[in-house]
Amino acid sequence: MVLSDLDACGGLLADGDARVLRPDGSAIEGLYAIGNSAANAFGDSYPGAGATIGQGLVFGVIAARR
Repeated sequence: MVLSDLDACGGLLADGDARVLRPDGSAIEGLYAIGNSAANAFGDSYPGAGATIGQGLVFGVIAARR
């Protein structure tokens, strides 16, 4: 976990479907991580205001549809 100026850049690693990944890279069915509970989609950088909100909304919709 790496501290940033607004929040933490860390969390559970998830795939493009928002499923939490095990250390071996396989997905844990039924377990999803979005927003600040998931690893930042932008890596260890913060592109600007609203980035975490956008990531939460996008992956929230993806997880809900699964």
